[in-house]
Amino acid sequence: MEAGEDCDRHDNCTVLPEIKAIIIGSKAEYKRSAAKTIFGEKDCKIDEEIVKSEKKEATVQNRAVTLVMTPGWWKSFTLAESAKYLKMEIVHSLELCPSPHAFLLVINLHKSFTNMHLNSVVEHMEILGEQIWNHTIVLLMYDNKDQRDADSKQLIRKAGEELNMLIQKCRNRVHVFNYTDSKGINVEKLFHEIERLVAGHEGQCFKIDRKLFEDMEEKRRNVKKCAEEREIQIKTKMTALKECLTEEFKELRIVLMGGNIVGKTSVVNTILKIKEEKSVTKKCVIREGMVDKRKVILIDTPGWWPYASVLETSESVIQEIKSSVTKCSPGPHAVLLVLQPGVAFTEAQRRSVKEHMELLSRNVWKYCIVVFTRGDWMVTNTIEEHIESEGEALQGLINKCGNRYHVLNYMKQNDREQVRELMEKVEMMARGNADLLTPEETDSGWESDQLERGSINLDPPQMCKDYVTKWLENTEIVSNYGNLSELSTDMSDDVTLNQDH
Repeated sequence: MEAGEDCDRHDNCTVLPEIKAIIIGSKAEYKRSAAKTIFGEKDCKIDEEIVKSEKKEATVQNRAVTLVMTPGWWKSFTLAESAKYLKMEIVHSLELCPSPHAFLLVINLHKSFTNMHLNSVVEHMEILGEQIWNHTIVLLMYDNKDQRDADSKQLIRKAGEELNMLIQKCRNRVHVFNYTDSKGINVEKLFHEIERLVAGHEGQCFKIDRKLFEDMEEKRRNVKKCAEEREIQIKTKMTALKECLTEEFKELRIVLMGGNIVGKTSVVNTILKIKEEKSVTKKCVIREGMVDKRKVILIDTPGWWPYASVLETSESVIQEIKSSVTKCSPGPHAVLLVLQPGVAFTEAQRRSVKEHMELLSRNVWKYCIVVFTRGDWMVTNTIEEHIESEGEALQGLINKCGNRYHVLNYMKQNDREQVRELMEKVEMMARGNADLLTPEETDSGWESDQLERGSINLDPPQMCKDYVTKWLENTEIVSNYGNLSELSTDMSDDVTLNQDH
């Protein structure tokens, strides 16, 4: 059934007095705009990202319409790379909309759709079971004023074979939302498409496997319970430590550590309230400023590739990381380990983080606070839920850092309270340490006895062009890089250097 064809030209289908649908798709795919278009709202911009399932109801064209929007996954990530809580939240959408008539899989026609994207969509959709394809309509979002009369078939052909394969998987159920069309007619055609789908199933709606649903909801409840316990423990500990803070430090020296494109530069920008151009850090960068009448010196270090062992990291990056401790004499008070909460934290990543962090010192964990970036894109309500849902790898790392962690929300960069709280945590930790972090006297090069057993046999993703593209895509969504092509070239060179090392 082709996009935009009228229901009257096909089998007669009953007009449903009620329509229930779940809107699903990757991040930044205009899911919220799709819902606004259906409900007839004027403002159809991308708006803020959906981070947990949202339910909206309204009467549209004499139908009671219920839409549930689900949080998205990173467009090119595999299911294994997505945060575990995201999977729970997608399944939880059925609690808000039991027995939906259809799933509306939103795809942005203005972005490329490759085989990597196709595989990502298939894996994430099938969280709900393979039968989901029998109840899915591909909803293509398109807004081009220069092509007001663009033919839907031509748009789909132009998008490429991978998108066509996805549409075929949905038995050619596809609808195009072209914002330049009359929205009322466009929405009516979509409703007819949903009614045809329901008629094809003789009125039967989507039913998830009850055991799968109940198991996932049970995990979700356990995560919330453990997260609440962790949050209470941390707040109690913080209150006690804060009472011991009698005098503020006049100067704080802090080293930032983390993998490539986790947002270290954005952390610097947020703390110092500056706008440093985002790029791949090749050498240590020192920035300083005043935070609440206190001098703060930040040393931003080069990152490593996710999953990579130190043996797979270039010698120049290793030496820059090691030198960071000596660039803020007499030594740093703290090391901020920067992570992203929107992605899975695997055992391979834990080992990679451990090896790179201990380039500074085996004793580095006494001085470490984990900082989660992009808190505004976090799927969970609290960071504790993310920590608990990710399991032993992340929990072990947090425990290794003395349960010290913090979240920065980039959408609230003018909110200085989040920075003030982070500086308080740094001061409290610094007071608890008798000395500053200093480099260890070691032989040149990396000591083999510091590598964990099996740490270089973790089958990390192949460092190829697609690997670079994957991380660049996800960075582009949340960060406005000034020159993405130059950044891509820079990162590709870094990958080549790592492979040759």
